[in-house]
Amino acid sequence: MTEFVSNLRRLVAFPIEDYLGIVITFAILVVMSTQVFLRYVLNDSLIWSDELSRYLLIAMAFIGCATGIRKRCHIRIDVIDLILPERARRTLAVVIDAIVLFYLGYIFVMSFEILGIFARQPSTAMGVSMAVPYSVITIGFGLAALRLILNYALPPRE
Repeated sequence: MTEFVSNLRRLVAFPIEDYLGIVITFAILVVMSTQVFLRYVLNDSLIWSDELSRYLLIAMAFIGCATGIRKRCHIRIDVIDLILPERARRTLAVVIDAIVLFYLGYIFVMSFEILGIFARQPSTAMGVSMAVPYSVITIGFGLAALRLILNYALPPRE
């Protein structure tokens, strides 16, 4: 059982969202560098490069939310934490995490409705279904909710 939990911890600790962020950053770099080369060297341009880069940047922000949850480094106001005793501080953290989990879950579920609405609408330049760029809401909030649950289900060893 201990080996199973150890393997599960290792699997959960794998930062998939970090690697997705690296891939997205690299894709933005390639698309924008290609656009600059084509525009200024060959005097030609791609009509879809700006749109793709914009959608990739938005995807990075939504997926990066899960990284913030995993590392527990989202911006917060901690004035109340400083004046509360340790037990009350932990209780407040659990209550806040429960509220955040409810919000993440709600947006995750509602994002499927958004995907259905935009499924038949094509994007302006690329012509792909708008459900593709909007799917990063589902992916990002789903990953963030999963990370928040895993923070409690498999807390790090101390």
